[in-house]
Amino acid sequence: MRLHLFVPFLLPVLGTALLLQALKEIPRALLTKFTLFSQYSAASTCRGNHNSTSVGSPVYCGVESCPLISAADTEILFGFSNIDPGDTAGYLAADHTNGLLIISFRHTMTMANVITDWTISQVDASAACSGCLAHKGYWSAAVAVGQVLKRPIRHAKARYPDYGLAVTGHSLGGALATLYAVSLRNEGYNADFYTFGAPSIGNYVFAEFITNMSDSDRGRNYRITHLNDEVPKVLYRTSRAPALNLVVAEYSQSGPEYWITSAFEEPVTTADIQVLEGVNNEGGNLGRELGSLRDHLWYFGPTSFCLMP
Repeated sequence: MRLHLFVPFLLPVLGTALLLQALKEIPRALLTKFTLFSQYSAASTCRGNHNSTSVGSPVYCGVESCPLISAADTEILFGFSNIDPGDTAGYLAADHTNGLLIISFRHTMTMANVITDWTISQVDASAACSGCLAHKGYWSAAVAVGQVLKRPIRHAKARYPDYGLAVTGHSLGGALATLYAVSLRNEGYNADFYTFGAPSIGNYVFAEFITNMSDSDRGRNYRITHLNDEVPKVLYRTSRAPALNLVVAEYSQSGPEYWITSAFEEPVTTADIQVLEGVNNEGGNLGRELGSLRDHLWYFGPTSFCLMP
């Protein structure tokens, strides 16, 4: 039988395949939002956003570093730094153009931050969810900064009740953003989180709890990874490696994961992001054998705008 006779039978199959491929791409508006929050995350590295004179100023991120933030009407509502344990720093800002309240946590920049990252024993996190265990360093830092942010968040929501609430951060900042978003949700807030290259924050029960929170009336999860970034999978893999699993407690990663597949410093399109559902889905970053710290430093742009802590 000639090929043209197969065409009527192939068209429905090909059409379905093309439709499924198209559906895999995230909406362009979501790509823009990811880019915006990656800039808010990187801006947390700038001292001018969390020092004593930052309140009332626009979010600072250097010359031509953050076009989406620069195009928006922004205002720092509260800056915080040197929060112990962990030397946590960041800011709370209002984005009047996009109707958002953003809490952004700085990533690892000081020795105290390094110690926080490496305090990998687990502690009881039943204050968040039953059966949950959390990374001791991240949990302790998140609890401390949460106490500092209680009043500023309450005032900000009272002042801008119709604004959406979102938490963001890269690496260590992403771990803190995840934990703080859970805390806000448990307090009754609707809070999305946008994390970039965030490490695991706890055990399977905790990851499952966070995953099940997404798409609820308490907020959505946007755990974003880049290609072969080592940081999101280091605790997951270490806790499952022979011999190491005897001394490192089990760590898991929540879903969904938004996995960037474009190369370092390459522009990211909607087709370059794969959405992976469920806990510990190895179809993306977790399934890559070798790790790369280079991929950790690029998420829709550089992950730091300022190099001094």
